[in-house]
Amino acid sequence: MVLFFVTGYLLVMPDDIKNSNDAFIKKNELFFPEFKRLNCINNTVIYTDSIYSTLKIEGLDTAVYAGILSEVLKKRFYHGIANYSLSENWIAYLMAKLSWSHFSVIVDANDILKHSEGLCSQQNIVFIAALNKKGIVNRTVGLGNKEGPGHFLIEINYNSCWHLYDIDLEPNWSKIDSKHESMSYLLSNKEELYKIYSDRINRKLLDKIIVKVSYGLPNKLPAKKMLLFHKITKIFTYVLPFIFLLLFVFSIKNVIKK
Repeated sequence: MVLFFVTGYLLVMPDDIKNSNDAFIKKNELFFPEFKRLNCINNTVIYTDSIYSTLKIEGLDTAVYAGILSEVLKKRFYHGIANYSLSENWIAYLMAKLSWSHFSVIVDANDILKHSEGLCSQQNIVFIAALNKKGIVNRTVGLGNKEGPGHFLIEINYNSCWHLYDIDLEPNWSKIDSKHESMSYLLSNKEELYKIYSDRINRKLLDKIIVKVSYGLPNKLPAKKMLLFHKITKIFTYVLPFIFLLLFVFSIKNVIKK
């Protein structure tokens, strides 16, 4: 019975006890608190569509739409880590505390949108999910080694070319003429790369992470194994309290029979 009440309480724990970093907003970073209303992929796409529709463009201009969506997501998130709280997924939360901290790092796009903060990978998971919903071809771009330091961006395909977007570090594309060129182009023209990131990351670190560049498959979301783990543990998060309750009821019945 104790286990039922403990696990049940974790599901309804008040918000003020949950982990929250909403008070922290990185300087010089776009973040509009009112955009927290965009709390799922559907809402995010509908809002982006509403802005796009005001332009009266016939059909889908991928470059324009990608630009609008990237600006929306820059305002939606600030840099941080979106972790599952006890009430959202207490199994992942406890495993992260007891074992590997990454167990609680959210990789489901809709769950990430329940938070204001997000890592570069988390913000881009949302970006990819929204682009996929619109049928826009994209792929991940990973910089650096797995052990770090590293960074995560995406490229979007239009006009028969790949075009780079970074909604987390928010480089200043206005500093160069060739806006949103591919990572391949920027690696061949490093002075332009240095310019757009000059206010965001020092050159020494930038040089370190661009030594290794890896590309994902088109329209594929990363972290599939972790996503599966989170889906399974979320099911148990809601099911276990009732299992414990049933076990308690059966144990009481056995005691009465005896």
